Amino acid sequence: MQDSIPFKDYPVLFVDDEEMAGITFKHLFQEDFTIYTAQNGEEALQVLEQHSDIALVATDQRMPKMCGLDLLIAVAEKYPEKINILITAYSDLSLIVGALNKGNLFRYISKPYEEEFLKRTIIQGIERYHLLAIRDRFYAANKDPKDNVS
Repeated sequence: MQDSIPFKDYPVLFVDDEEMAGITFKHLFQEDFTIYTAQNGEEALQVLEQHSDIALVATDQRMPKMCGLDLLIAVAEKYPEKINILITAYSDLSLIVGALNKGNLFRYISKPYEEEFLKRTIIQGIERYHLLAIRDRFYAANKDPKDNVS
C-alpha cells in the first residue's frame, strides 16, 4: 500500500522549540514527505491556518508557553481530521492518557526516536488520514436525505 499513496501530497508539521531538532527532522524526512516546521505551539497553529492540507502534526511535549499536549488539544478541537503524534523524552502516564483522551493522539513516541520507526509511524499516520478522507467522501456522496429527519 505504501506505493499507492503519494505521501508528499500529505504534508507533515513538526513542532519543537529546539531549532536543531526541526532542521534534523527536515533533513531526515524531506525526501519522503513535505515538511513544515514550527518552534512553538502558537507558530504551529499559524502554520496550520496557512496550510490546510497538512495531514499530520508531530510535536515535542516540553516547550515554553504551550506544551505539546496543549497544542494537540487545540489541533484536535479546530482540526479534528489531523493525525497527531506526541514526541517526548519524558514518560508520564497521566500525560499519555491526557494526550489520548483530549489530543486525539495517534502515537506517542519516546526520544531519542529511531529514524526508521518514526518514518513508519508517519507513513501509517498518513495512510490513516488518507483512508478516513476516502471514508468521509464516500459517506458524503452516499448520504440518504432521510437520515436528516429528526
